[in-house]
Amino acid sequence: MDAVAGRNSLVEVIDPAPRQIPAPDAVKRALDVLKGAKRPLILLGKGAAYAQADADIRTLIEKSGIPYLPMSMAKGLLPDTHMQSAAAARSYVLAEADVVVLVGARLNWLLSHGKGKTWAQDKGAKQFIQIDISPTEIDSNVPIAAPLIGDIGSCVSALLAGIDSRWSKPPAEWTAAIAERKDKNLSKMAATLAQDVSPMNFHGALGAIRDVVKARPDAIVVNEGANTLDFARSIVDMYEPRKRLDCGTWGIMGIGMGFAIAAAVTTNKPVIAIEGDSAFGFSGMEVETICRYQLPVCVVIFNNNGIYKGTDVNPTGTKDPAPTVFVKNSRYELLMEAFGGKGVVATTPQELTHALQEAIATGKPTLINAVIDETAGTESGRITSLNPQKAAINK
Repeated sequence: MDAVAGRNSLVEVIDPAPRQIPAPDAVKRALDVLKGAKRPLILLGKGAAYAQADADIRTLIEKSGIPYLPMSMAKGLLPDTHMQSAAAARSYVLAEADVVVLVGARLNWLLSHGKGKTWAQDKGAKQFIQIDISPTEIDSNVPIAAPLIGDIGSCVSALLAGIDSRWSKPPAEWTAAIAERKDKNLSKMAATLAQDVSPMNFHGALGAIRDVVKARPDAIVVNEGANTLDFARSIVDMYEPRKRLDCGTWGIMGIGMGFAIAAAVTTNKPVIAIEGDSAFGFSGMEVETICRYQLPVCVVIFNNNGIYKGTDVNPTGTKDPAPTVFVKNSRYELLMEAFGGKGVVATTPQELTHALQEAIATGKPTLINAVIDETAGTESGRITSLNPQKAAINK
């Protein structure tokens, strides 16, 4: 098609995302439920990040004094180091909160559907205030005490209007209990990250990446894998909104390279793709695309010779390797070199830090083969407990 004709055919969309104002009685109901809370919690989902109502969301949290918990792609709406963040006490706040405000978050499998041990359901049901633009999301898994239907920006703005100087902050017992558990868990994490073991484990490698991201908070972090995803979500702090992309709700492997390419093209910012070796295998040949367009992408592959661990044994006794084991000592960095990018092997946190800093500084397509202890992994999500034979034994 002729380029000029193509440009002339484009239609400018007027108001592509019109505001959807919440009903006043729904706002009052939500505020009344929140006023009665003894242990309130705000839970931010990726919808909160998509809404780009960053200033109002931050003001709501800080003005109300309510602790908040970000889901993985809502990280950075407020810095993960914010004093009201309850991320380091996640299990505690989910179990103990009595009123939870869901902002662009759904009670799906990532939140145990709002039920069971995660929410300490045996102690009694929670009250939920759910902000969502779609009314069909309400009551989908548990009853919602105060549904607030509308776009997130309008709903949060309406709640803010009802929080005046007479608003009571959460009880000190609640915030102090959270702070105590946060300090304990963060100290424990700091000690784990400080361990300089050889070969590297997940914590040592992610600790190195964590420090680089802290120095470059504008970098886009793409993340997928099993242990690589699980550990990175809790270890690598984010400081700016919409800078973290992972497989989200559906847990789909293979999104990493596509996300990394799209992020680099649309933002022109450095991209750090933190990849499990299995996850990388689903779309690894996209490194050719990264090299072809000379994109500022650094792929870090956590190479532990397999899925979870590289030490599994085939239970059938045949010579074939276990289905979770990959080719030992695979040279992933050579794949990037084959297309003109830079390949690096990192066996220590120091080597990983240096290679990542250089990749960001130069903007050159880079792949870091981060060699991880093949015994360091753990089963993600306790999946084998769902196998019928295993479940029968556990009974």
